[in-house]
Parts: sequence; C-alpha cells; structure tokens
Amino acid sequence: MNVPIIISGGGIIGNYISLRLQRNNIHNIIIEKSDGSLPKGSGIRTVTLNENSIQLLKDVGISPSFSKVEHINVLDGEGSGKIQFAASDINAGSLSYVIYFNELHSLTSEFCRDRTYFNNEINTIQNLNTESDPEVILKDDTFIKANVIAGCDGRNSNVAKISSLSSKSDDYFQTAITFIVEADENNKTKAHQVFSEKGIFALMPAPDYQGTSNSYTVVWSINNKDLRGKEISEYVTANIAFFESKLSIQLRPISDMLSFRLTNHHFENYINGSVVLLGDAAHSIHPLAGQGINLGFADADVFCEEIINAYKKGISINEKSVLKRYEIRRKSMNLLMLKSMDFFVDLFGSDNLYLRLFRNFGLSFVNKSRFIKTFFIRQASGINKI
Repeated sequence: MNVPIIISGGGIIGNYISLRLQRNNIHNIIIEKSDGSLPKGSGIRTVTLNENSIQLLKDVGISPSFSKVEHINVLDGEGSGKIQFAASDINAGSLSYVIYFNELHSLTSEFCRDRTYFNNEINTIQNLNTESDPEVILKDDTFIKANVIAGCDGRNSNVAKISSLSSKSDDYFQTAITFIVEADENNKTKAHQVFSEKGIFALMPAPDYQGTSNSYTVVWSINNKDLRGKEISEYVTANIAFFESKLSIQLRPISDMLSFRLTNHHFENYINGSVVLLGDAAHSIHPLAGQGINLGFADADVFCEEIINAYKKGISINEKSVLKRYEIRRKSMNLLMLKSMDFFVDLFGSDNLYLRLFRNFGLSFVNKSRFIKTFFIRQASGINKI
C-alpha cells in the first residue's frame, strides 16, 4: 500500500490533521493502538481551547459544546497581588472555551474512522534516512509506503523512539488533581486561578455535568510532599475551604477525582528524515495556563499549512525544506511557552520572602498595565501566529 501521509495516533490532534488534509485532497491513514471504542458520557477531564484552536475546529466542521471564559481572575493566595484579564481587553468575545475531552475526541474521531487502523501500531520504519520513501511495518505485519510519517502518538511516542529522536524532561514534583464541582458563582463566564502554598488552583466554568447547570472544573496542582501519606480525596476535603474563602465561592465536588504526576518534556529536534513530531509527542508543559492542547493545535495548523502549500505547488511533501519550515516555526515558540510556565511554577512555588514580595508587586504592576495584559492575552489566545 502507498499513501502520502501516515499519522501515528488517533487522538484529537492526529484526527484534526487527518480531517484537514483529507479536505484538501491529501490522502492519509491513521494508525491507532486502541480498539476505537468511544468513551461514554462527558467524563471528568476538560480541555481549554483558545480562540485560534476553536476556529481551526470550526473550519473543518467540528463544533463541540463549550463554556465561554470572558474573564480570568488571578490571585496570589499568600498576598494581595492580582491580575484581572478580560476578553474586552483585546476586543474579543471570549478568552477561552472549556470543553469536555471525551466529546471533542469523539467528534474528531467520527470523521476519521473509515481511514483508521485500530488495534495497531508502527513496529518498524525502514529507509528513514535515505533518498527513498520510508516504509512502515505495522504490528499486524501490514506493509505501507509513505511520503511523511506524522507522530501524534503522545508524550511516550513510539514513533519518536523508533526514529531515535532525543528529548529532555523535568519533573515538577507535583500532582495535578481534576474534578467537577457545583459552584455558587453568579458569573458563569468567569474563571479563577489562585497561587498559594496549598498549590496552584484553577476554577473554570464547564458545560453542564450530569444535569448540573452551575458546573465548574477544578485543576489543582499540589506539591507531592504535601500529598505524602494522604488520599487525594482526603487532601481535597481538608484544603478546599482555603480557596472557597479566597474566592468567596462555595464549592461542592460532584464527580470522581482524577490525578496524574506532572512532568515536562521537549524534543531537541522535531524531524528525522520523513518523520515529524507534533503536539504531546514533541513537547509537554505544566497545565497551569491550559496551553498544552493549544500548542498541539498550533503545531497541527502550521504542519498542515506547509504540507498543503507544498502539495498545491507540486513540491514533494517530504522535501526536507517543507518539514524544516514546520520545525523552525514551532519549536522556538513551544520552548518559549515551556520556559515561561516553568518560570511561573518556580516563582509561585517559592517560599523565599523576597520572591513573594516580587510576585505580589509583579501581579499588581501587570494588572495596571494595559499593554502588558493585552500582550499576554494575545499570546495565550493564539492571535500572534508565526
């Protein structure tokens, strides 16, 4: 079998790429190791999409249900510093959109099932660094020849391992907890984030959860040492009142609680021959700003642009310069976002008195500067595109 593009990984980003390329007459197939069963219900996990990511989905005919975030209130829980962001600062209708992961995954999968090889994965890639097109052998011994192999198979990317691409990683020594709460917040378009010694606590409006209209999602990053010897639910019960007091909002957990250890990683190179890494396969960051999936959509957008432009001009899509332009346009931006998130994690996680004074002053200073606030918002919304 011959195909222009093989996409390893049938997640949200891989499915989006497949759908966009197919709509531009560029045939592709997806190799997905799961059995293709779609999850039932909304689930607990949410993703926060910026304006650019939402528009990319609309352009390919996908419109998930969402809750708008028009205001974000950022507080230093140990002091008086704060920043208040508003969509009106950039003349936009929204800062971000909160969507259930299961729904978005189901919607993107629906359009790609007819070209997805489920219960399979790439075992071998031949001719990787030669003039010939790469040849892929799947787990079931299917042989496929392709021009480009797009690795969208997550942070433990099998394609990255086979391609001998090397990455750097760091441990935040934190655990993220996420769950759904019912809140008595009067403004359903407002999100909150509190930095404190009890962790980084984000509260964002969510679509209705099991009939509860005032549903909010909590993403709470906690130092592992504070969780030592405690059950997740025990820690939440003992400490959530602190944030209720800070925000003057009553919170009632109404779902199970998911937890996962927090680390980051970033590949030094995104391409090797005709193999290219995108999204979580190429990089991951701290979830404090909810930008991980948006970086994935930005990767996918630029990759599709370069492939489609080359295809229309009659240039081979595995021409080295085509994939290299994608890498140049995205690697530095992704690394900048990773370093920025690491800076904030270190700043707000420090017990140093002088750093505490600095962050209090910094938050208040930024809050008074329309220019700086607008810059931050435009970057986070994906408006400033390279």
